[in-house]
Amino acid sequence: MVPLKRLTRSIVMIRIAVFVFASLSLASANAQVHKCIDASGKIIYSQDPCPANTKSGTVTRRVDRPSAAPAAAPAAGSADKAAKGDAARTGPKTTAEQEQDFRKRQQDQAKAAKESGEQTAEAQRKEENCRAARQRLAQYEIGGRLTRVNPQGERYYLEDAQIEQEKARARSDVAQACN
Repeated sequence: MVPLKRLTRSIVMIRIAVFVFASLSLASANAQVHKCIDASGKIIYSQDPCPANTKSGTVTRRVDRPSAAPAAAPAAGSADKAAKGDAARTGPKTTAEQEQDFRKRQQDQAKAAKESGEQTAEAQRKEENCRAARQRLAQYEIGGRLTRVNPQGERYYLEDAQIEQEKARARSDVAQACN
């Protein structure tokens, strides 16, 4: 039991020490710096308020940022700037504008990917058609006896004139599909 009480006390003491340290660091973070100018013009910076016989002012910490104020109305000779729209505006973009630009980039990328996929599919389809047309032409050019099946399901042989017609049709298909 005794070690448990000591452990509990040390945990409480650590928590108190952390709280005191955090409080002191916050107090010093909010400290003001006073600018005091005495009668001889000497400037003194202090955390304490200025004495009664000196001019006083507070010094605040400023972070220099470009102003996001709206641009003045364009002059008559600056029609080019007005035509540029957002490009003429100076300063950083707002969060909403950044989000809008991000979404537009995403849509553009999705559109480009879709177009690329369609182009790839079209190229593959054309190549497959070309390959099939070349195979048909090769089959006719090899020669030999070729057969077809009539509507009754019977097989018949093609005559030489029919083979030449089919060969000419296969050549035109190759010329069309392979260009």
